[in-house]
Amino acid sequence: MMAATAVPPAEFTPYLLQQSGLRASLLRSNFGFAGDEWEDLRQEMALDCLKRLPRFNPARGNWKGFVHGVVRNRAFVLATQQTRRADVERSLIADTSAADGESEDHAQGSRSEDIRPDLDLSIDVRRALATLPQDLQSLAHLVSSFSLLAVRRQTGLSRLELERKIAQIRTAFAAAGLSPDEYFRNGGAR
Repeated sequence: MMAATAVPPAEFTPYLLQQSGLRASLLRSNFGFAGDEWEDLRQEMALDCLKRLPRFNPARGNWKGFVHGVVRNRAFVLATQQTRRADVERSLIADTSAADGESEDHAQGSRSEDIRPDLDLSIDVRRALATLPQDLQSLAHLVSSFSLLAVRRQTGLSRLELERKIAQIRTAFAAAGLSPDEYFRNGGAR
């Protein structure tokens, strides 16, 4: 475990709960978690920090910085998971709606709209995302669903850091032929 001088026991628990509570509130207000999930979120972040506590090295920084970083990183993972879950739900709803609409179209003998270009674009976007490091993939999912301010609050990134990372994401998309100029120049095709 840690040396007694590394983390003052009387201060550690209140600080950990405060940091976990702040991040739980941000998750709830900015990432679509239900109000009754606040306590679960706080407990998950606090537990994650306690699990990682044996790895704390006072030579690398103070314990408050360690707690803040671990809780922030766990909140980022939870936000990413929530965003992906919401994306999957939206996709399932859209697929179900499309399937229902397609059945009705076929029943009426009409031809449904060709969805292949949208499907091709979706595949291309997923391929471009797969070339990115995990942190940029997660950031791309967050940026696609939430305001930049909400993403900055959740990730702890400064405006300049966020802009730099978004530029890296855009570069990967442009390299995959998915820049807006290229996409619209080709009439929506690659």
